[in-house]
Amino acid sequence: LPKSDLRPGDHIFTPRLNLKYYHQGIYVGHGMVIHFVPVWPFKDNTEFPNPGPCEKCQGFNGGHHIIGVYGKVVRSCVGCFGNQIYLYRYGVSWEEAFLKPGTCCPYQSKPLDEAVKTAKEKLNSTGFGGYDPKTNNSEHFATFCRTGKKYSLIPIIEKFG
Repeated sequence: LPKSDLRPGDHIFTPRLNLKYYHQGIYVGHGMVIHFVPVWPFKDNTEFPNPGPCEKCQGFNGGHHIIGVYGKVVRSCVGCFGNQIYLYRYGVSWEEAFLKPGTCCPYQSKPLDEAVKTAKEKLNSTGFGGYDPKTNNSEHFATFCRTGKKYSLIPIIEKFG
């Protein structure tokens, strides 16, 4: 997807770990994405283990599947978020959702401006809780912003095949 085609409120994703999973976020305009990542403190109080090279954003480009770490909602530029950007789809059939996990959702989306409002609220105040790859990950965050419900089939598919 060309970055110039993005609209504020779009749920976007980018491949991670050789396509083993996708990192997800909400495009909020002006080249910026709000997304949910795991963070863990270092001895020198450095918060992000892989800061990006970009000076205009928080520079963290996605998480690792670590259970029990603190989660943080961050804002990054689209370039630091990911090199390949894809648009997540809403209102698909359950069959398509099972065939293409991590890329689409059977729920209907709220208006895009409401998704931006929710993402900014989580960024600026309430956060999104602890990060867990099965129950509270970046897809859960982005689908919550768009639908008001946490959604991800990937943990179910990984567990049951």
